[in-house]
Amino acid sequence: MTVDSDTAREAPTRPFLATTVARAPTANINLIRLAGLVFLLPNALFAATLGPIPGAATALGCILSTVLLWRAAPQKDGLLAAPIDFAALAGCAALALTLCLLGGEGHFFYANADWLARDGLLADLAKQFYPLFYRFQGQDYLLRAPLAMYFAPALVGMGAGLRAAHLALLLQNAALLTVPLYFLALLARPQSLVVVALMVGFSGLDIIPTLFLEILRWLHDGVWMHIGHIEWWNPYAQYSSHITQLFWAPNHMLPGWWFALLILLYARREIGLPTLVATFAPLLFWSPLAAVGAAPFLLLFGAEKLWTIKSGANAPQEPDEAFVTPGLFAAALSGLCFLPVAYFLTCDAGDNPHRLLLAVEFYPLLYLIFLLFEIPHAAVLAAVWNRVERCDRRPLALAILLLMALPTYEFGHSNDLAMRASIAPLFLLAFAFSRLVAQLPLRWSRLSIAAFAIVALGAVTPALEIGRAFLPPYAISDCNFLTAFRKSVPKSNGANYLAHAATFPSWFIRDAGSRAEIEDRRCWPDHPLLEESRK
Repeated sequence: MTVDSDTAREAPTRPFLATTVARAPTANINLIRLAGLVFLLPNALFAATLGPIPGAATALGCILSTVLLWRAAPQKDGLLAAPIDFAALAGCAALALTLCLLGGEGHFFYANADWLARDGLLADLAKQFYPLFYRFQGQDYLLRAPLAMYFAPALVGMGAGLRAAHLALLLQNAALLTVPLYFLALLARPQSLVVVALMVGFSGLDIIPTLFLEILRWLHDGVWMHIGHIEWWNPYAQYSSHITQLFWAPNHMLPGWWFALLILLYARREIGLPTLVATFAPLLFWSPLAAVGAAPFLLLFGAEKLWTIKSGANAPQEPDEAFVTPGLFAAALSGLCFLPVAYFLTCDAGDNPHRLLLAVEFYPLLYLIFLLFEIPHAAVLAAVWNRVERCDRRPLALAILLLMALPTYEFGHSNDLAMRASIAPLFLLAFAFSRLVAQLPLRWSRLSIAAFAIVALGAVTPALEIGRAFLPPYAISDCNFLTAFRKSVPKSNGANYLAHAATFPSWFIRDAGSRAEIEDRRCWPDHPLLEESRK
């Protein structure tokens, strides 16, 4: 039996090939493998649309990542080697499906404004797949965006119609949400129900600054505004609640949650560093900004591994073990193979606004207020740091530092950097805080009062988001993306979705020849909120 050199220092007896238990189709490791394949599949489909060289490189990256994911061997008696708890899995699947439905997927319930453009995107992909070119104001554009969430559903739509594409999207996203919910439940036992509920309802205290601003407006104008989506009380940055992330941007939330779950598993030595590295690059095609928030954890774990090897802290009998093991080398190589994806996502992206927010007048004060109301959970955890699981302390400390740093810079029309790069750090903060709250006794203490108050006040934000789901739903639109985008976001220049076609060399991506233009028709005649003049 060979030894898995990438994790031998952490667990010298772990085999490179899976044990009999881990190979069994009912082992938890197989849920990780299957979810990893779902995140990989769109990259493989994208590779088929590229030129020979970038396409071959991306395809090789998918193959290497798949091999590394499938060869990952869990600890013999660890969580991933244990059999699947099908009762817990079914409960988490039901919760995930319910949440995705309430988020507007499939249009069974009201879908938020961001779905207007996404519906057009899925409609175009279901008609002719990719690449997609558009002509607007005399210029040619290529659809250049994180498209991974739509590729597999679009294939279904090409064969079975647009409605089937939306149903496939719903089922895909529900499945990808089920996996982290399931493992959260396992990691949190015996407080599984409480922790999962707290994770789903996690949010900042948006209601407090919102009410303060509304009272000021009422005193000044004598008008009490309707309180709906309350997370933009700070006009420069937002840390979205978990429900908001799912309802508005599952394409960012799902890969962010996935990688954050893998961080928790790595911290518990359930997976090795090569597995973690190999699963990172494929997430770029899902959400490059969510990957930005996840990348520092790779640096942290790499530095820890290097320090451990140099110091011989865990295995003095093997002080000369190399840092770059075969497994880690293969993982790094697989990541380099996704460079064409990174090039695709960053090409012609310079029109996105960016600036240092700390240089804006009065923002330093607003920044401190923002941290006070968005991540008070960090202060509670810092006060009882010894109660945080030891294996989670370093990742959690890094998560808090990232959450403190992200609001200092703006990138994107709605500061997408803060909203999306915060997803993985917020997940880790939420998990540690939820574990703490679930274990607190129901008695009057300063810690309990502070923690329960944060939970109660934070619950307002997801409650309002869920409440909006019960507005009248509207029909799926088959308007093309350019039409849907210009009608739903008329003031945007589209830099986060479109790139000038001329910036992409002919060897990189083939030109389909056809150009879609804005259609002169109504896209959402039964939408409950859009004005009739928006045509």
